Amino acid sequence: MNMQSLFCKRCESLNLPGSERCRICGSKLESDSVSAQSSLTGIRSPSEDTYFDMEEYESSDDSDASERVFADSENAEAPYLPYVPRPGQIAIIEDIRGCLDSARHIVMESGTGTGKTIVSLAGALEHSIPRKKKVVYLTRTISQSNQVMRELKAISTFRPVTGLPITGRGRSCPLFRTGPYQEPYPANVLSSLCENRKRGKGGYCSYYIKTNDMVDEVWDFCRKEFPTSERLDNFCEDKGICPYEAKKVLMKSADVIVAPYIHILSEDIRETFLGNMDADKKSITVIVDEAHNIIDAAKEQESFRISVRMVDAAIDECSTFKTTSIGQGIRMDEFLKEIKNIIKNTANKKLSITNQEAIIEIDVLKHGLMKKFGINERSLDVAIVTLVDLGSERSRLLAETNAQKISDIDTIAISLQNWLGATGDNYIKTIKASDTGEYLYAACIDPVDVSDFMRGLDGGVHMSGTLRPLEQYVKTMGLPAGTISKVYPSPFPKENRLVVYMNDVTTRYKDMQEDPSIFSRIQRRTSKLCNAVGKNTLVFFTSYRIMEKMRPFLERDIELPMYWEHSGNPRLTMEELEKFKKGRGGVFFSVMGGSVAEGMDFPGDELSLAIIIGIPYPPPSLEANALSELYDEKFGRGSGWKFISEAPATRKIKQAIGRLIRTETDRGMCLILDKRTSRYANDLDARVTADPIADAERFFGKG
Repeated sequence: MNMQSLFCKRCESLNLPGSERCRICGSKLESDSVSAQSSLTGIRSPSEDTYFDMEEYESSDDSDASERVFADSENAEAPYLPYVPRPGQIAIIEDIRGCLDSARHIVMESGTGTGKTIVSLAGALEHSIPRKKKVVYLTRTISQSNQVMRELKAISTFRPVTGLPITGRGRSCPLFRTGPYQEPYPANVLSSLCENRKRGKGGYCSYYIKTNDMVDEVWDFCRKEFPTSERLDNFCEDKGICPYEAKKVLMKSADVIVAPYIHILSEDIRETFLGNMDADKKSITVIVDEAHNIIDAAKEQESFRISVRMVDAAIDECSTFKTTSIGQGIRMDEFLKEIKNIIKNTANKKLSITNQEAIIEIDVLKHGLMKKFGINERSLDVAIVTLVDLGSERSRLLAETNAQKISDIDTIAISLQNWLGATGDNYIKTIKASDTGEYLYAACIDPVDVSDFMRGLDGGVHMSGTLRPLEQYVKTMGLPAGTISKVYPSPFPKENRLVVYMNDVTTRYKDMQEDPSIFSRIQRRTSKLCNAVGKNTLVFFTSYRIMEKMRPFLERDIELPMYWEHSGNPRLTMEELEKFKKGRGGVFFSVMGGSVAEGMDFPGDELSLAIIIGIPYPPPSLEANALSELYDEKFGRGSGWKFISEAPATRKIKQAIGRLIRTETDRGMCLILDKRTSRYANDLDARVTADPIADAERFFGKG
């Protein structure tokens, strides 16, 4: 997986990158709460491996923007391209425009240097503006949103265009950012508090009162400055008005709306989002940036867990309620205790020391509760709805009294409601155990809602620097027949990059068990190449376990300054990384799939050599197995392994290799230490080598 999903420490659910608060319980998500795993490969507890996701350190794929040259006049072939065209850019824009004009989707892998942000905007705007359609540009992180606003400002020098960056209420509203409500609250509670303050309950919101009178001034600022989301929020707050409410009003006027994935992935948020724009599926053009992430993001959005720890917290809260009945003569505390018993009993039956996860063939929670209390399915639904109402009301009351917490009943009630609604073949339900205890997990393996939405659009643009195999994306996203798939290679000189691999080592567990000397060969070759090249080097491992096992030997043999990624400590990792980037002749050790491999830029001499130790196949899990079987059934035998294991692994390798070449003058070499690379040599443009040091000397001009 390529996403750095945020792990909620309170309710233990996964959330999309860039989320401020947990989608289940509303808790504030911190930067050190990043999960290394998606819903398909198993959720790790906070004590296990984690990745960092520091937006302030991320760079866009268009990092070489400073080298662009503004056009002297409007490009006749691409009127929304403000720069002198690079090789291939006009063709990309024409392909995008042509697909959208014929109401088709285009799925494109756009190599480094193609300028995917500007070409997608240029093509989409040329199609959309004459048709009075809005462009909805979906991003994974705030930093990508900022890049879109910079490109829109450049476009405005030739063509009138407007844009607006959108964020959630928790990030934009001054009341929740700086006032008494800045602690974690669910979205429904924030919305209720906001509405109360608008009506004067608990005191009028001074920011809201001024918004309508000053929204024109905000719009003038947006049209002139094309501000980033943070700058727009600060401008509004300085004027004493609410950025969140101002954006809601201005969405109807903007040509381009830049928003996080969640605004499309969540059905409820999507409905409100389209309503605020006064738009429907037929009046928008959607651009999906970093499209290789969105399918996993959709699955995570619809997956959740119910843990014993969550239930215990809710049981403790029961004594604070005046009303303890949830209907049918059922006491709230007894209902929750039975949920705990069901989870515990199921874990005892299905799990063991060597087996920490098992599939649930029938819904033990639903049937167990119905049997225990002698009720039917309808009565169970009513009981849970009552629990939801009680929890929501308590969260609202806690917020109004500045208790700085949310209701644990609210959290468990929403999860129960989601659990009962998670039916059909697109879900797999399991019982699992972790360091924090047992839990039920409902994993969405086929996000049909977002697929239905995408199919209902009159075309769209789906792009990434690493999206192949494109047919996987088309099929798993469920895009309609007639979708066009294209690969646009980097315009940078091919001779500036060298990728080689060795065919006598591997990190495959079985092989390393049978031949322990493989470990020492990998360690020696890594050390010798680092010492021989003497340039800034990134070494990528497939796991923290392998990195820590090899660390003592590398520290003993490598003669250069060494820096390490620190599991669970993103701040310390970034401090190390900054030292590495500022120096020369150092080695930074990291793990595949994190921000270093995917989101960081190392222009010029900041990075010259990458060493990839092993093929980063996703770890096995029940969810991955179920999805693999689903793909085999839907798309043909072998599709599951290709889509679930091979594609994510090669994509991570490409992202790591991509760190080497960020401008047309960069030069970089990559060594992959795993014989399984031979399967993907053509795709990676790699060749086998017996002497990587000699290759490096020739490539870097030492021989």
